[in-house]
Amino acid sequence: MTLAKKRPPSARREQRAKRATNDEIVDTGADQPVLGRPGVKAGAAGGFGLLVLLLMNLLSLPLLACLVVPGYVVVLVVTGMLAGLLADDQLTTRGQATRVGVTAGFVAGICGGVAAVFLAAFGLMFSNLGQGVLAQFSPAQLVNLARMGITPDTIRLAGSVLFALLLWGGAGTAVAMILSALGGRLYFRLH
Repeated sequence: MTLAKKRPPSARREQRAKRATNDEIVDTGADQPVLGRPGVKAGAAGGFGLLVLLLMNLLSLPLLACLVVPGYVVVLVVTGMLAGLLADDQLTTRGQATRVGVTAGFVAGICGGVAAVFLAAFGLMFSNLGQGVLAQFSPAQLVNLARMGITPDTIRLAGSVLFALLLWGGAGTAVAMILSALGGRLYFRLH
């Protein structure tokens, strides 16, 4: 492995000054390869994988419970690697591989968040957390809300959806982006 020589600071300043004085067109990055499309395609596949894992998590089989969390990690890392595979001829640097992995992770995280919100809206996820939100209201407040047309079931359901949005939509997307970026970098390194 060879290390590239760094230019002394004075040479870098001279080069910048030379570029600033020339009447050349400034490079806007328009010739950079488009990395969004492979990231979106891989992210959609990763989102489908997250949906399958969310549905598997609803089954009450003891063996599946210990496979779901490692399954999330594997699906998200593989999503980043798939993004790298789809953008193979366009990847020239580690940074590009990371960016395409982050894009795939973002799309997969958003897809997983939307699926979790729908499952929570049907009462299949975070029902205990919704019950906790309902417990925060006093009986007098619940009566007043019922007069306005807001039932306790509506409050419980809204609490479940809110927690699904925060956990899967926010934190889940951030974790998906990190793990998919790792997958993109891993693909670039192994390739």
